[in-house]
Amino acid sequence: MKTFLILSLLALPLNAEVRGAARAGFFEGAGHDAVGTIELDARRGSWSFAPAFEPIRGGYGLHAVHVDIRRLVHFEDKTFWIGAGPTFVNSSVPSSDTTWNVDAGLEWRTSSAWEPFIAARYYSFRMPIFRDVIEGSGAVISIGVSWRFHSNASSAAATSSFEGRSR
Repeated sequence: MKTFLILSLLALPLNAEVRGAARAGFFEGAGHDAVGTIELDARRGSWSFAPAFEPIRGGYGLHAVHVDIRRLVHFEDKTFWIGAGPTFVNSSVPSSDTTWNVDAGLEWRTSSAWEPFIAARYYSFRMPIFRDVIEGSGAVISIGVSWRFHSNASSAAATSSFEGRSR
């Protein structure tokens, strides 16, 4: 799976806007366990490819990897997204689960490369381990910030064109 993610990132077109993001929150469906997420977001037009790594503070070295495709909706000073994709949940004990997630968020566009956002991602998992079961089902509610570290003239022109039409 790591090979798939690396090859996917290498195959990104050079004319995409690429953002890195970090978010923190809680997993509402797993005893309100703390969650941190690091993600990469490659945007082109109104679509985005966003792989993410998410450690969950719930014991057993629990973590999830999400590979989402998102639809972006741009407003004058905000961007809304909704997406979905597979989720791979693993733990430090020999147990794992593959499931699906739904992700949505709202980002405030600023004049700098830093943009704050709020997000929610829903997924569920159930992993049997020796004399126990690790399970969670619910939304991960989080706040975060993204940083644009690659953008080109065509994506900037598309944003300017949109802003000119919306006024």
